[in-house]
Amino acid sequence: MMETKNYKTTFLKKGVIILLAVSALTACKKKDDNTPEPDQKARLAILVSSPGAGELLFYNNGKKTATTNALNFNTVINYFAVEPGTGEFGFSKKDSEIIFAKVNYDLKAATHHSLIFTGKFPESEVILVEDDRSAPATDKAKIRFANLSPDAPALDLYMQGKTDPGLSNKAFKAVSGFVNVDPAANPKFEIKTAGGTTVLATLENFKIEKGKIYTIWVRGLIDAGDGPKLGIEAMTN
Repeated sequence: MMETKNYKTTFLKKGVIILLAVSALTACKKKDDNTPEPDQKARLAILVSSPGAGELLFYNNGKKTATTNALNFNTVINYFAVEPGTGEFGFSKKDSEIIFAKVNYDLKAATHHSLIFTGKFPESEVILVEDDRSAPATDKAKIRFANLSPDAPALDLYMQGKTDPGLSNKAFKAVSGFVNVDPAANPKFEIKTAGGTTVLATLENFKIEKGKIYTIWVRGLIDAGDGPKLGIEAMTN
């Protein structure tokens, strides 16, 4: 007796297998489509340390930015999101739309930068520094040092009586790289002229915690007159 194959049944079985495979691929695709995209924004922090500048407004590509209100001497704005790409950051007086200090930028996605407004007004200027946000060494913190005093000589930063070559001999507008340091509950920071012994300013009661990253800077003037006197400030990056 001749054997008869049911080609219709075989075809249907194959069709079901193909349909299941397509459904599986579609499900995978949907799952992949629902995966959050990596954050493509850049991040910007602002530090204002320009004696005599008064209140300022911040601009990005010529547009006044609502991210910040009027900025005063020694103002710190923590990281906020900005679009990567090229452009210009600038500052004007609060009651003016004339941008009198600016800097060009080329920001990559997922990077961090600090925008520093410094110099004694009206010779104020803007510095843009990329921030290394990599983790400190095991059981350490990281600090860096910036000399933002327009009339100060090159300076050394001491932490608890110690100095690090990476934090020494920083002239005005110089920003060091980050160095690893031991955490400390109540460290004492001192500023001295490069290679000197006279303490020009101190900072105490600023806790250095394991795993965190900090910027220490000198602000104000040696010859202050009625302006802000030389001092040390600190912020967490």
